[in-house]
Amino acid sequence: MRNRITNIIIVMAIMTLTSCVREELLSSSRNGEEGESVKVELSFKIPPASSPQELQSRSMSTDNAFSVEFFKEASLTKTRSGEVAELYNLWLFQFHSDGSIHGSPQQVSDQVTMVNEMALLNVTLRVGTDQTLYIVALGKKVTVASNLMEVRTIKELENLQLDYVDNRNGLYYSRITNESEIPYAGAAKGISVNKTGNSDNGEIVYGTPDGFSGGIEVKRLVSRITLKHKFDVTENTLEGMRLLKVPTKLCINPASADKDVIDNIPMADLESDNAFGDADKDTDGFFTSQWYVAQNKQGTISDIVSERDRYRKVTDGSGKAPEAGTNIEAWSYSKSDRKLYTVHQIYVGNNNTNNFDVEINSYYDLRTIINSVDLNDGRIRSYTAVQKVYLSSSSYPTSSGSGTGTITGKTNVYFDAHYGWRPVIIYAQGRKVTVGIYKDAQCTQLANMNSATENWLQLSAYPNYTEVVRNGGANVLTNQIETNIFVPTRFKLYLYADEYITDENGVITDPEFDRNKVYNAATNYLPTNFVSERTLYVKVTTEDITAEGTSQKREGKYTIKQKQGHYVGLFGGEIENGQYTEGLIIDAFNENNFQIDDEIATAFYMYSGYYNVMTNYVWKEGEDPETNYRSFMNGKQATFNLATNPKNYVVNNGQESIIPPMRKINGNIDLYQYNYYNSFQARFCHDLNRDKNGNGVIDYLPDDPEKNEFEWYLPSTYQAFGILTSAGTIIYDAPNALALERNATLATGWMMEGGGWYSSNTGKNSWKWVRCVRDIPVPPERKTGTKVTTYIDNGDTYALIDLSTLPYGITDRTTAEGKTELYEELDLYSYSTKGTEYDPENPQKDASQPLGKKVFRGRKNYPPSKTTTTVTLQTLVSSFSSPRFIVSPTDVYNDGDTKSNSASSILQDTEGTPQSNSITMTWAEANGRLNTANSQGWNIPSKAMNTGCYAYKGKSGKDEPGSWRVPNSRELSMILVFAHELERFSSETGFQKLYEAKAANYLSNGYWSSTEQSSTLYSLDKATSGLIDVNYGLTIYEGANKTSTDKNRLRCIKDIPLN
Repeated sequence: MRNRITNIIIVMAIMTLTSCVREELLSSSRNGEEGESVKVELSFKIPPASSPQELQSRSMSTDNAFSVEFFKEASLTKTRSGEVAELYNLWLFQFHSDGSIHGSPQQVSDQVTMVNEMALLNVTLRVGTDQTLYIVALGKKVTVASNLMEVRTIKELENLQLDYVDNRNGLYYSRITNESEIPYAGAAKGISVNKTGNSDNGEIVYGTPDGFSGGIEVKRLVSRITLKHKFDVTENTLEGMRLLKVPTKLCINPASADKDVIDNIPMADLESDNAFGDADKDTDGFFTSQWYVAQNKQGTISDIVSERDRYRKVTDGSGKAPEAGTNIEAWSYSKSDRKLYTVHQIYVGNNNTNNFDVEINSYYDLRTIINSVDLNDGRIRSYTAVQKVYLSSSSYPTSSGSGTGTITGKTNVYFDAHYGWRPVIIYAQGRKVTVGIYKDAQCTQLANMNSATENWLQLSAYPNYTEVVRNGGANVLTNQIETNIFVPTRFKLYLYADEYITDENGVITDPEFDRNKVYNAATNYLPTNFVSERTLYVKVTTEDITAEGTSQKREGKYTIKQKQGHYVGLFGGEIENGQYTEGLIIDAFNENNFQIDDEIATAFYMYSGYYNVMTNYVWKEGEDPETNYRSFMNGKQATFNLATNPKNYVVNNGQESIIPPMRKINGNIDLYQYNYYNSFQARFCHDLNRDKNGNGVIDYLPDDPEKNEFEWYLPSTYQAFGILTSAGTIIYDAPNALALERNATLATGWMMEGGGWYSSNTGKNSWKWVRCVRDIPVPPERKTGTKVTTYIDNGDTYALIDLSTLPYGITDRTTAEGKTELYEELDLYSYSTKGTEYDPENPQKDASQPLGKKVFRGRKNYPPSKTTTTVTLQTLVSSFSSPRFIVSPTDVYNDGDTKSNSASSILQDTEGTPQSNSITMTWAEANGRLNTANSQGWNIPSKAMNTGCYAYKGKSGKDEPGSWRVPNSRELSMILVFAHELERFSSETGFQKLYEAKAANYLSNGYWSSTEQSSTLYSLDKATSGLIDVNYGLTIYEGANKTSTDKNRLRCIKDIPLN
């Protein structure tokens, strides 16, 4: 009994003691409801910074030239009693055990004073167990693009990237320059928050003795690198220090951030503002250069055994130090020749031999005497400074001035219609550099940034638009930048071009075309030659910085042009109520062919990126046809899926040397991973869009047009047909990529030559060029056509395709001029299967006899090519569609009937015996010609037969033979594009669904057009047919055999007057 009483007293004493401390070991009782808010006192502290000199140090000696050692900073040894530190912009996060947010993030204070590196805060937390508390103090200078109030998980918080580096006119500096600006963060895990008593007060209880520290430790999120140095090379003058390979983003907890986040933080080389005169020396005779930077852990290289082996040559990559290791370069120039430099390299790490880790909450205090120019030491190299400006432009730049340097760049390079980006690359040393945008060729008047006609081109020091937005948006886009370059530097400024899709008043413009000329749209590596363009000028001036006050300047003037996008008609948005909802713009050239960086070679072609992968990003086999149809009408969603790769397929199969692996950051592909030369088709168009809100991704918000950023994309098959139909005599060079895949290995492209669709480069690992498109709202007058509606002809109601608002590519075929161009007059013969003409001396049953009558037939036609110099009637018939035509509601048999007939009066042999008609037929039969036309060229006159469309008499049989005709390839493509909409009017018109195949190739039965493959001898027996596949959409195949080996179906059209 005595023992029991003693135990009770002990327990009561312990409980009394623990009630006096709010933050201690887990209490035996828990109070309050889960999630209930309570007020608590939260203490936190800053632990001492780690000092690598404790790991290894090497003393300097007179016989060890250019040696680096760690030193101990005197201020760290003094007592901290009464020291005061300030923490700014303090945030508190409370998380459940599963990592989800408990409550909401709190910005608890703008400023907290810490005495002896400890502080106490009164905060409100939520009752709960096994939780994590996170404190983040961003400091005075650090910013974050994300809204911290929107953080919902620990992983989101730890994956955030904090901005601490400034770009000053093309040169990078750390914003953090002293201890008071350092950001901090820290967490305590396994804690409980309890309510105490009946009030709203509570306590924080730590779960284990190991976790109890009397407060949360908040560590410095940066490393401090200090180099104390003397320069003892008599023949040289020290000019500057630079810190290379520095991550430009901080992480709140680099150890817990996802690896892809860490791996994909861009690096920069930081400048130093240090001066090196006698007045700048410390009391010990050393100069001091210092940087506050992000963590960069590159590990230990065991092969490095001495300090002299601690190097990597930037010239040839030799040396064992890691390429991405943080290192200091000391630049000095020869007193005898200003352009000759010696560079001393000092790597930073946890020792001064083989470790290359630069860690947060660590101070790296280094000291050296630079007293050697021995080039046998791998840490020392020579460099000859160059002066050069490189900017690609539309024409060769002009240069002037007495200063030295090269003014150069690729020529015939334009900005395209989409958002543009281009570096101004400058190699300079000891010079003031000024770059300006001007409106006149003499470069005397800077472009007016408030003028809509002049501010389409802007200049910035930031390398991508995300950084532009995050660092001030329009405020950091300017018409002129000036900077001073002391240490030899290859640095870049950047030109940003706005979209160019309308005139300055926002009006879509249509070029004026001559039907008798062929126009090239980005052929033979040249930009489109018929669209409008706008021009500004860039002048780059380099001016020597000399102590004597004399100056020599070098000027380069560049002509910068931008091509306007070409409006191709109402083929953007989605198809609703018989027509597309928006217009479509296509860009002006194959931009990936043009070099804009002197150190990056172009790749002339692009690839699908998904070889041996069927992504289902475009269509799914067996999916409801209506679902697949939505993907085919517009390529935007398919392009976005292919570009962002949500299923994380390998994208570089077979093209590893061209297409890098995709790298995901926070679940998204790095927006700036690819440049113009090593991307893949869908990603190329995706990256032409602009990150307008600065969140690091292109937001695709189809239901929120105001916030949607995804505008440029690959065209779908339907849209490619629209581009071709409105092309007229415009030639689009071969073959261009589509937002399409047929299977794991095939992805068809589109082109103009050879019938306007098919090319041999159908494989996913076959090259294609890329032309991107964009939806654009249009005024009501442009929506009066390019649609399906109904029309009453001869008392019958038909479905009508109205193309009257196409900007080009239409000709009224009901006028006398239109008919003369379209038709040719032929002798009419009777039917035969081979087209053999009847010989009275040798009578045959299967032969054609003259009927003593002249009839009109659609002229043989073929598409123009990029080598076409003379436009003929044949190319005009192929290139231009009727602006309005009705479509036969059913497939037409070879005898013009719409039903099967075993005894067709039209298909009689020479003995008068009728034959069975057929739903499929040869090209000649479809076009009302003797079957000998199947093997004859376009220039050989044919005889006519009363077959195919020319025998069709309309729904009620009231029309005269010859009233209907076979569509050319472009008119057929419109029937295929609008097939779904034509069917919508079936109750009024009796329109029957087009035949659909499920085919593995192009050779399945489709529908004939009147267009032959080309005028060349090798294609005399080839013509164009079209097909709808139930899965992957539309196909126009220019290589269908006109003879009996390929028999296709037939839909006929009849031209309807415009008025």
